[in-house]
Amino acid sequence: MTPIKRICFIFFILFANSFFGQNYLDSVAIKITKAKNDSVKIDVYYKAALSKDKLRSRQCDSLNDLILETGKHSAEKRLLSYALFKQGYYHNHRGESSKAIEKYFMALKEAEKVNNIYVRIISHNRIGNVYSLEKNGKGAVRQYHYSIPLAKMINDSNDLADAYSSLGTIYNNNKLHDSSLFYHFKSLEIRLKQNNKKNIALTYNGIGLTYKSLKEYDKAIDFLKKSLEIRIEVKDKKGEAGSKINIGNVLNLKGDVNKALEYLIDGTEIAYKSKAGDFYCNGLLGIKNSYSKAKKWKECSLAWDKYKNATDSVRGEKMRKDILELEAKYDSDKKDADLKLQEEQIKSKIAENSKQKILIIASVIALLMALIAVFFIYRSFKLNKKNAIQLAFKNHLIEEKNKEITDSINYARLIQQSLLASETMLNKNLKEYFILYKPKDIVSGDFYWAAETTKGFLLACVDCTGHGVPGAFMSLIGKENLDKAIVSTNSPKEILSELNKGVKRSLNQNSGNGNRDGMDAALIRIEEQGGGKAKVIYAGANRPLLIIKKGDTQIEEIKATKQAVGGFTSDDQEFEEHEILLESGDSIFISTDGYADQFGSDKNKKMTTKRFKELLISLQALSSADQKNKLDDFFNTWKGNNEQLDDLLVIGIRI
Repeated sequence: MTPIKRICFIFFILFANSFFGQNYLDSVAIKITKAKNDSVKIDVYYKAALSKDKLRSRQCDSLNDLILETGKHSAEKRLLSYALFKQGYYHNHRGESSKAIEKYFMALKEAEKVNNIYVRIISHNRIGNVYSLEKNGKGAVRQYHYSIPLAKMINDSNDLADAYSSLGTIYNNNKLHDSSLFYHFKSLEIRLKQNNKKNIALTYNGIGLTYKSLKEYDKAIDFLKKSLEIRIEVKDKKGEAGSKINIGNVLNLKGDVNKALEYLIDGTEIAYKSKAGDFYCNGLLGIKNSYSKAKKWKECSLAWDKYKNATDSVRGEKMRKDILELEAKYDSDKKDADLKLQEEQIKSKIAENSKQKILIIASVIALLMALIAVFFIYRSFKLNKKNAIQLAFKNHLIEEKNKEITDSINYARLIQQSLLASETMLNKNLKEYFILYKPKDIVSGDFYWAAETTKGFLLACVDCTGHGVPGAFMSLIGKENLDKAIVSTNSPKEILSELNKGVKRSLNQNSGNGNRDGMDAALIRIEEQGGGKAKVIYAGANRPLLIIKKGDTQIEEIKATKQAVGGFTSDDQEFEEHEILLESGDSIFISTDGYADQFGSDKNKKMTTKRFKELLISLQALSSADQKNKLDDFFNTWKGNNEQLDDLLVIGIRI
């Protein structure tokens, strides 16, 4: 759009249907022609768009559209993000939260493209404000924390102080009082340097309310009085009323009823004169509480009646304002309809007196049909555009949340992997081995554990209830209780018994809370006997020990005790222990059920334990490293395009 066309468009919008508010629009047009740059023009349009008392709602919306037009066609690329932010502010002022949020996020995205740090700061802060009003405390806190490092980057002390102050208020509302005081005092430090008295009073008030929540009433009154002094000084009547009512409420809590009444009555009268309805109601409630503490039941009853009448009146005033706005909109639309009707009547008279009456009527009908068609096409276009924006916004939020969750789980995976038996310990104590470990999701409910003892090397393969995040939590409980068990014993069966008690204790399962999660496990202790021989002591909870002797084509299975660890298992459950003497070249395997339970192949069948055993026998001639690779390749081929059903863990050891 050329500059000339753009000017024509602006003046068309300003003066179209402007019989109402013409003088005001004239003054806006003069300010636009005198504006030094596009940034000033955006501010002029924004202030004019908020003039609901001087303009129709439709004209305010047109001025809001001009904000975006100016930003789009400005030579300064950064102004597009600023224009989008101002549009969000416009909708926020009108109480249209969803539209405001949409514009703020659009402004944020555009500001990130052109690195407009200031718009990023104010967008994050205003999104936080909207979230806070909608009781989305977590979302608000996240937005304020996004803005803080950006504000520090460009020394934007005003918005930095606002973010700190808002965090202080939110943390107080959520009973995180230490955090509340921390951020309120950081805000106060900045505002004292700025010497903005109204903001200083606001921060003193926030600190006072936090101390009130902490029941440190003397400190609360001290800061609330500081706030009151400043508000009296700057003649902020509404603020003065709020401070006096807050002081009165704290004095009530202290039990100083007479002093409380002085502040409450004075503050309530000021609130009434200032038409501060919410403060007035709060003051009356405080007066009622004072009389109640003083056991002056007659005065208490009168104050309570006043409070109920006041709350009804405040609601009625809000309803009256809404009705007046609807009536104003109706009158505006009615005037537009009357003007249109007059135009149609004039056209009709001309058509009746014209020799070409039929042709004109036909033309008018054709024109109306075209306008109707254009109207429906345009409405459909706007609706599709709005839906597309809303969908993009929701997708953005979903993507952001998914990224946060995935990043958290990925970090949890690093923590879980650091808790597994270290490769250094395994290499030191095992001659030849492999571990095939494949979590179904990012973190796993399967884990392996090892420990060195004076009587040999302990190694466990554990399958916890569930997989993913729940399974990972169970694995932490299992690892912690295994570490505790070996303090008192190195016997596999006793370790499993201690693990059973520890899991039930950790999950509080004996209290009847309904939690029946547990784990299956295979635990061995390997004792070197010299001459390449080794003694293996094994105990299992639902997970067997598999043995293949050197050169043999059969697999020997040592059965596990048919009881799980934790869950329904009793506290005094004992696990059977087996002792096996093995020669050099013999192999042993312990595993969870994830490998054998996988569905796949061309017929989508379960692999089964039988097929898993046959596979192990077929791989005996290979080294442990090759066995692991073959097992992994076979599993992936078997699974094909199917989803992995469970976590997978197979441990093979060659004596």
